[in-house]
Amino acid sequence: MKRSTTSALTLLLLTALAGCGTGGGTGGTRPAPPQLGDIPTITGVAQVVRPIDAYLPTAAQSRTVERAAYLTSARCLRRLGITEPPGPDPARAEPADGDVRSRLYGYFAPDRVATTGYDAVVATGTGQPASPATVQVLTGRDATGTPVADFQGRAVPRGGCLQEGLDAVGGAVFLTSDPSALPGGGPQEPLTDPRVVAADRQWSNCMKDRGFAYATPADAYMDPRWRSGRTQGAAAPADHTPAELATAAADDACKRSTDFMGIAVAVQAAYDRQYIAAHPQELTAFAQGVSRHVADAQRLVAQDAAG
Repeated sequence: MKRSTTSALTLLLLTALAGCGTGGGTGGTRPAPPQLGDIPTITGVAQVVRPIDAYLPTAAQSRTVERAAYLTSARCLRRLGITEPPGPDPARAEPADGDVRSRLYGYFAPDRVATTGYDAVVATGTGQPASPATVQVLTGRDATGTPVADFQGRAVPRGGCLQEGLDAVGGAVFLTSDPSALPGGGPQEPLTDPRVVAADRQWSNCMKDRGFAYATPADAYMDPRWRSGRTQGAAAPADHTPAELATAAADDACKRSTDFMGIAVAVQAAYDRQYIAAHPQELTAFAQGVSRHVADAQRLVAQDAAG
């Protein structure tokens, strides 16, 4: 999926989705793999387009919803006498849509790998440590995890100001363009589809010829050597070692020479179509919810801008 810059608030909100998995089957006998359409030749991020995208919020819509949730949470904090913001303002985060990353694709950013490698910095903090009082009111729980009902004589909303911000935009699913947020967990991620397995093998053999031993693109992307720590929001760039840059460049070259991305996107599109055909009513309702909550978010942002 395409990556978009997220704030500390969004990271907290999306915790609610962390246990939901990434879609897939429900057990039992696995059906035959769906038939493929045309296999495209993919050389750029803009070509990674899936049928399921039509039902998901766009990156711009997700940023609007994130901003509305942030503003609502901040307003809630102020109502309770706290002036500290609920983390960095997402409006100040620079959108970063120039790559795709997933367990299927690994990392794909052909225009950037030469200088940023896998761009896999791990954020080690918010860059703006919240006071214990802010954390308590934001989450609605004290340091022991016990729910709190009031703060200095003022009622704390159930779930804290974080939940109030979330409720204002319809829930965490509208903060992300991740298909796993769709009804039933979304389309299956076809990691074990025989066509993907064969594409992984071709890519892996190409990498071996270049001196790198990885079974799948995800293995290369998730190599812990590339994950340096940095305080979230810090201006200093991450250090990209020669080994990271060389590996990422080989990864990209092998994706191109084997058309790994074309095959993977074609297979994923087939599972998307299968899922869409099986969930027409649920997807229609979800898409209507996206439109409704994006409109709500736009009104909230406009109201804040007006004063």
